[in-house]
Amino acid sequence: MTKEITIGIGIPAHNEEANIGRLLQNLLNQPLEDSVLLEEIIVVTSGCTDRTEEIVEEFVTKDKRVKHIAEEERRGKISALNIILRNAQDKDILVMLSADNLPEKGSLNNIIKPLIEEEKIGAVSSHPVPVNDRNTLFGFVSHLIWDLHYALSLNGAVKLTGEFYAMRPELVKELPLVVNDDLYIEHIIKKQGYGIKQAYDTISYMKGPETLKDFTTQRIRVHIGHYQIARMTGYVPQTVRTSEILKKMLRVVDLKEMHFLIVAIFLELYAKVIAFFLFRRKRIPYKWDYAESTKNLKANNF
Repeated sequence: MTKEITIGIGIPAHNEEANIGRLLQNLLNQPLEDSVLLEEIIVVTSGCTDRTEEIVEEFVTKDKRVKHIAEEERRGKISALNIILRNAQDKDILVMLSADNLPEKGSLNNIIKPLIEEEKIGAVSSHPVPVNDRNTLFGFVSHLIWDLHYALSLNGAVKLTGEFYAMRPELVKELPLVVNDDLYIEHIIKKQGYGIKQAYDTISYMKGPETLKDFTTQRIRVHIGHYQIARMTGYVPQTVRTSEILKKMLRVVDLKEMHFLIVAIFLELYAKVIAFFLFRRKRIPYKWDYAESTKNLKANNF
């Protein structure tokens, strides 16, 4: 008799009224193998000032698999993730999702398969796809960043993306106060001798920033997180190694997009320099600034 595999899903959420309902409905409707049991969807809402909590509670009353834990005060993503980790230690697999994502049908089943089939795989990464218009500057930049991550993953340098991933919860029981939680989890899983795998048929749709302020804030935060993890652990992801990035960039950018590419490189260098000085001054953004332009997939008629 095949052993039943139990899975939990964790979703940290802050002011996600535009997306959380569709995401929960999407997850509850995702097809799974007969041997897989979705036991729980844990939504941790943190300091919400919109209708996020109300929408989640509506799902709690309709489906007993949805569990809502509310933090009255917004303490940052790590606090929410640690609540999820504590509540998911009895699960075989934990799937983590950003609240502003929407997986394709079948993606939930696909992302857990490597963990079921291969004992030494500790986590599995998805393929995030922006819904932004690539013909705009920030739409191009969003597509470029995720195209590069995916291209590097195909080459074996798999990045664990915080947008949507699956892991063995017993490998990471608690997170320290870090900015890039996914990068730290990637490091700690590898340190224990487990691999990170790319699920090629696992797509989740998301929305990248569409304003200069939101883009630079997001990229500065990411780079501060890289500096922090490097200092804490010595771990440097391949996605920040310039030679590898330049090689892949030439393969994913069309010649007619070169004007966008030049601006994108300038903005990325600017963000990296600012991040360096902020990190040196110990200005660490543990509570992420709210990026309004990324929060409504409906705006792109998706």
